[in-house]
Amino acid sequence: MKAIFYCLLLIGACNIAWADVQVRFKDASGNVNTMQSNGSKVRINGGPTPGYLLVDGTSGNFFIVDTKRNEIVKVAPDEVGRMAEVGELVISLKARGGREKVAGYTTGRYDLISNGLFCGTIYGSSELIQNTELRQMFAAMQGMHKLGRSMVAGLGKAQSECQRAEARLADLAETSGFVMRFVDDQGKLRFEVISLKTDAAIDQGEYELPQGMPVVDMSERMQALGQQGQQMMQQMPDMNEMMQQLQENGGQMTEEMQLSLIHISEPT
Repeated sequence: MKAIFYCLLLIGACNIAWADVQVRFKDASGNVNTMQSNGSKVRINGGPTPGYLLVDGTSGNFFIVDTKRNEIVKVAPDEVGRMAEVGELVISLKARGGREKVAGYTTGRYDLISNGLFCGTIYGSSELIQNTELRQMFAAMQGMHKLGRSMVAGLGKAQSECQRAEARLADLAETSGFVMRFVDDQGKLRFEVISLKTDAAIDQGEYELPQGMPVVDMSERMQALGQQGQQMMQQMPDMNEMMQQLQENGGQMTEEMQLSLIHISEPT
């Protein structure tokens, strides 16, 4: 047991024959996705972009494989860690009993409390949380949520306290167990495990990055987006002046006004 424990601390350093673990789950949109692990890497199909997310357990790097844009976005573990929430967030759990089975596993039921607010109900398995690969998979999924939240924050959309708390479920796994189902404060299903295999036979090529796809660093991408946003703001016409001109022209846009709007909409 100790040998396995130390191997898990240094994933990839031991030549243990791992049996792949695969979890099928339903997300908040009702879509069924899969996440799987071979002991050194985690792959999550579905997420913030078309394609899949690959997490390297050795380096800790996240790779967002975007099949639509035909590119791979690399996110270093320290970058994921910096994607912290603004403002203090005190999260706790309140046991509510349970024993309901989800995907064949008995769960305990807990209220999720964030800064004193009820934010939903967790159904967790204390049995499955002992499986280190499942813990690694769930932590990877929470990392994906952090990436999604950072993208939303980049668009200037504020997150509620409960939305922020939902993305911190992995931090509570020692108490709640492996999260099998989460229902938010409005009674909407946000996550539910449909099936779980601990001896799945998966092609190991699914854990490799596609050859020939360019790799883009997330920090460089975010910096470029920030620069584009600043350029657009500088190019924006004076809206007060434009409204005054519209009033003077009986609501009709002049050719100059039309050209200024077309200019800021053109890609750089």
